[in-house]
Amino acid sequence: MTVYRVFPFLLAVLLLFLPAAAAEQSQVAAAQVMVTNVTLNPQVFMVGDSGTITVEIINNGAQSVAIRRATLYDEKIRVESRAYETTMYLGAGNRMTFTFTVSAPVPEGIYYPVFSLDFRDAGYLRYPVKLRVQDQPLTVAVLSRPDTFTDGKKEKVEILVGNPRDNAVSGVTVYPVGEGIDATPTRHFIGLLAPDKSQNVAFQITPGKSAVLEFHVDYYNGINPHTETIRVPIDVGKSKVQAEPILSNLRVEWSGTYYTLTGDVTNAGLEPANAVVITMGQGAVPQDPYRQYAIGTLQPDDFSGFEVTFTVDGDRTSVPVVITHKDADGNLYTTTYPVDIPAKGTRKPAAGTEESPLPVIAGVIVACAAVIGGIVWYSWRKR
Repeated sequence: MTVYRVFPFLLAVLLLFLPAAAAEQSQVAAAQVMVTNVTLNPQVFMVGDSGTITVEIINNGAQSVAIRRATLYDEKIRVESRAYETTMYLGAGNRMTFTFTVSAPVPEGIYYPVFSLDFRDAGYLRYPVKLRVQDQPLTVAVLSRPDTFTDGKKEKVEILVGNPRDNAVSGVTVYPVGEGIDATPTRHFIGLLAPDKSQNVAFQITPGKSAVLEFHVDYYNGINPHTETIRVPIDVGKSKVQAEPILSNLRVEWSGTYYTLTGDVTNAGLEPANAVVITMGQGAVPQDPYRQYAIGTLQPDDFSGFEVTFTVDGDRTSVPVVITHKDADGNLYTTTYPVDIPAKGTRKPAAGTEESPLPVIAGVIVACAAVIGGIVWYSWRKR
């Protein structure tokens, strides 16, 4: 009878301590669960950006752990996705990831949304996630551009795109926009731009008129599109460095059937003058043997002689000389100079030039020599 009375007592005591032992065992098992990795995309948010936070956990224990709920919360960072509410089992040595969609409608700074993992048979795990918000866009600057653009001529404009952020941005694309603007290439793809790195891009810009040229830089911070813009005024006029052919040492002579114009052409510009050709303009009729004179390329400060032959209509006293040349892009430029012509049967320099003083000097030398010779001869006769 004594045994039958003791057994129920022992059973009651056992049932009393079993839940406590099981709970303690669950606590020990849950304590082996920890966060191993946190990934943010983008790594650094911009103000208003959306992105994801992925938290990876691992069970380092020897038995499975029941997870009742996983969530992310913060007073300022907005969590867009729902919590994980379904009971899940994390086996011994296994890993599990939880991904949350968040947005950052907050000022620049550092925030700590909390990852919370509630266990079914134990307590919970809390882990603060560091989230940085940096209000720093890409920088865009003009490296080089001409002071003045020439209508219809290609000019090089070089742009610098820099990333001052603490994270890389992707899909970086640069393209120009402007009324009456023709650009080559139409856009330039940079792609991934690492932190503290920059990239130079160059465009050949051909303006049709004075306008404002905009360079747009599109890029992604994570999944968030962003755009930066820089404006460049386009003033169409005469280039300060283009080739500038000028004429000098001009001589016009009547040969009996046609006039002959000789002289020098010099490139006073800072760019080469290609395919230089000299001919006569309106009012003059080119004649053989030199209807026009092709010189070819004149480098800056280079010069070349030329000769053209022509007749004139009526009693003209001046005719235009036409100089044509091309730039490196094949654009044609025309320069016209008026040149005075003498009466038929005479020879004189063209307008803007002077006769050489050599004949006069030679005559003076001959006269002086004759006088000195006469004096010497007279002295000898007198002796």
